[in-house]
Amino acid sequence: MIITISRQAGANGSLIGRLVAERLGMRFFDRELTDELARRLQVEKEIVTHFDESTLNPVESILYEWRTSTNEETYHRFLQEAFARIAATGDAVIIGRGANLALPGPDTFHVRLIGPEELRVVIYREQHGLSSTAEAERELRHADRRRARFVKQHFRRDIDDPLAYDLVINIGRMTPDDVTELIAGAVSRRIQQGETSPEAVLPRHIEILSRHRRPSQPGVVEKKNRNNVGT
Repeated sequence: MIITISRQAGANGSLIGRLVAERLGMRFFDRELTDELARRLQVEKEIVTHFDESTLNPVESILYEWRTSTNEETYHRFLQEAFARIAATGDAVIIGRGANLALPGPDTFHVRLIGPEELRVVIYREQHGLSSTAEAERELRHADRRRARFVKQHFRRDIDDPLAYDLVINIGRMTPDDVTELIAGAVSRRIQQGETSPEAVLPRHIEILSRHRRPSQPGVVEKKNRNNVGT
């Protein structure tokens, strides 16, 4: 099983992803991907960081390519290859970088973490050791825009499209431990259920619907013979 976690800036995605990986005994990939790409591209890690979940303007891109023979397309190709290698061995948690769109297969579970901006700003400031709330707010909004552009450019999708995820969680009233348990529980259930394509789960939707139909009269709970369920 591959779990991908897309996150708004300051939504504690990396921390929660690591906790989920520990909880389920899976490998974890966040900055580790940057290290791997730098090694394979044979460039300094700082170079790869400039391409990581970002899009460069044409001048920046030309300068980096001139300095390193690395450009955004090269970075993206190597990133896709890294995703494929991780997926081939299974049981991993991947943070961001459009992994949910790069790995759409059945043995995946895609999560999106969101939250109120005022909460995320405080978390972001703490994460990055920033000197002021105003600075944290500016950087947080820039990070969200940068990630959205990255997904739009490389995958032609909206990062906030809920249909790109199996589970969208608002962290506004949940602790990291709460979120971890929610994700781990949902993933464990997915693994137990096996095949979960829309075609596979549709009969289950219909079966449960037949057991919980609206009463014909408001305020009246209809009694249904369990032997007739699904007929």
